[in-house]
Amino acid sequence: MERVKIASSKLELGDRVFINSDVILHNYGGIVLEDDVAIAPGALLTTARHEIGSADRRQGKLTTDPIRIGAGSWIGAGAVVLPGVTIGSGCVVGAGAEVTRDCAPNGLYLGVPARRVRELP
Repeated sequence: MERVKIASSKLELGDRVFINSDVILHNYGGIVLEDDVAIAPGALLTTARHEIGSADRRQGKLTTDPIRIGAGSWIGAGAVVLPGVTIGSGCVVGAGAEVTRDCAPNGLYLGVPARRVRELP
């Protein structure tokens, strides 16, 4: 079993947070995991992105935006959460989903890019 990889000290954990194996928290821009968040194996939460540079070097300037995962949410195996995203409380992000924008509370989000497929009680 591999360890969790945490890129910086900009991490805020609520109570009873569970982070499984092989998770990468690329948290240069800050990540907040509220109470009772669970993250399944192999998920990636990244707060950094690069602008597209000129033709001689496409990897341009690095920018960061924070990620916030609301209380009680569950991030599925291999899911990717991109910079600047807030996932509302009580959400489920399915395995392999790619979250590119904010998720309203109490929803099931699936796919690439992730979309809300149903309301959760």
